[in-house]
Amino acid sequence: MSGRNRASPRKRPRQERSKATVEVILEAAAHVLVSSGYEGTTTKQVAERAGVSIGSLYQYFPSKEALVAMLVERLHQRVLGILADKLVPHPITDLAQEVRELVRSLVDVYGVNPELQRVLLEQAPRIGPLQVVQEIEARVEFLVQGVLSQNLEFERPRNLSLVVFIIIRALRSAVWAAVVERPELIGTPELVEELSALVLGYLRPLERLAPGPERPKP
Repeated sequence: MSGRNRASPRKRPRQERSKATVEVILEAAAHVLVSSGYEGTTTKQVAERAGVSIGSLYQYFPSKEALVAMLVERLHQRVLGILADKLVPHPITDLAQEVRELVRSLVDVYGVNPELQRVLLEQAPRIGPLQVVQEIEARVEFLVQGVLSQNLEFERPRNLSLVVFIIIRALRSAVWAAVVERPELIGTPELVEELSALVLGYLRPLERLAPGPERPKP
């Protein structure tokens, strides 16, 4: 079985009872991942913690990679849900405040159960790219681009889709690094302010650079 298939759920629950079972399994997986770490986690442990048979777990998740993949997917869905509420098209009257609120919302998402977030982010490369996560990120980029296109004017031509791509990746990388390497920063005003300054410094019109000294000709 390929790594990609192992990271895919076997089936999605449709009935309410099945959905409830999956929720219990995922809650158990989150608990075991935090307490035992990825390497120490087994599907048997998760099933025991959830109070379900190993067969019931395997009906939905063929491996612990699939459990991690679903938890990663849900993390991105929470990010999309929060940003979608913030990024309804509207005129921006205070760019700094808007950016600060968006950054704070993003940091707050990763501030919920940071121990679990750290395990998920550390293991994300192991499970490889997930189509649903890529779709969520594309949706976030679309929302950000829609707001910026209505509100920002640049002194020089800029590829707005590339601008948004860079902003999203820079923020994601910085927040993920903080969760994994400097978890004490999550939830602090300093992190929000520095990330906001990063975005604002990139978004605001660039000042024209004075020409540098001419190099002597050889």
